[in-house]
Amino acid sequence: MSNAENIFVVPPPLEAAQEKQFVTGEYLLNLGIDVIPTLFEGLIPKVGVWALVGASDTCKSMLLRQMAMCNVGNMPFLDKPCNSERNRSIVVCSEDDEFAISFLLRKQNKTLNLTDDQASKIKFLFDTEDFIQKLDAEMAANPGDLIVIDAFGDLFDGKDLNQNNQVRSFLNKFTIMANRYKCSIGFLHHTGKRTEELAPSKNNAIGSQGFEAKMRLVIDLRLDRTEIDLRHLCIVKGNYLSQEEKIASHVIRMDENFIFSATGNRVPFEELALNSTGEPSKNKKIEAIELPNEAHFKFIEHAFKLGRQLSKRDISEKVAHYFKISDKPARRFIEYYEEMLWIKNVSKNPKVFSYEKMKYEDAK
Repeated sequence: MSNAENIFVVPPPLEAAQEKQFVTGEYLLNLGIDVIPTLFEGLIPKVGVWALVGASDTCKSMLLRQMAMCNVGNMPFLDKPCNSERNRSIVVCSEDDEFAISFLLRKQNKTLNLTDDQASKIKFLFDTEDFIQKLDAEMAANPGDLIVIDAFGDLFDGKDLNQNNQVRSFLNKFTIMANRYKCSIGFLHHTGKRTEELAPSKNNAIGSQGFEAKMRLVIDLRLDRTEIDLRHLCIVKGNYLSQEEKIASHVIRMDENFIFSATGNRVPFEELALNSTGEPSKNKKIEAIELPNEAHFKFIEHAFKLGRQLSKRDISEKVAHYFKISDKPARRFIEYYEEMLWIKNVSKNPKVFSYEKMKYEDAK
């Protein structure tokens, strides 16, 4: 890392700043930047705007909060070393209140173990009225490395997310802020429901194409179709990343405290789509015996999580939804589970099927 990278001068507030004048090619050459600076090595840009997008319930907020915590703790994020200079983070919350974040922060800290001093360097903003001005004032007084905007759709100040000029005008404010304060600004945004069955793409985000166009990096976070604690981190746009990074997901696993870790596994993007047309496949041929026992155990725990008995129809529908298969092979899963003694029909009526989960720990 060059000395030029490490020099930081607190700039004037956003509204009072002068437009930056021309700089010469000589100046740029002598900055000595041979590698694009990153906040987390080879992933998150040190300066600029980027986005994490995905469907509901993929735990996007959890992942971004973990990143903010790793920044203040100067610890790796998904095995990516932290290059933070100030170890300060700001999280703007439009969807959660103080009580929810208190619970979630305490939960995640059971794994990350931030000290009180480190935790004091991550700040949360819940009152989002005039939040851009509040961010500017805070960054001028206490410059940070990372700002998380959760969520873009709630805080967008335009009238129409589909209007390219409105989206770009809003995001320009953050591009200016990122450049002025030499910080990284990440947006949480949602993908369209119809895109959940498609392969990961930078075009899956809701709204105007102007959103992804302004981003230096776009990550699509996907649920795994068989294991409920796995996610697929898909880099669908990265201006300075190799093409190899943008053709397959990075598989990450969530622990009991909502902290993700890298597994080292990768899955090609096309394998994350249900089929080539993006429509739910009704002829997907997966047989129960083809899947590892662990995948079945996770499903059974999920299906019987309320501890009640389930009918054959209940289980069949849950299997079909969970494994994305049609009804006929889903019914064969039930037969397989009975043969493996993982579930048992406890009904005394021969015409009625009512199943309970069996103890299968020995089979693990």
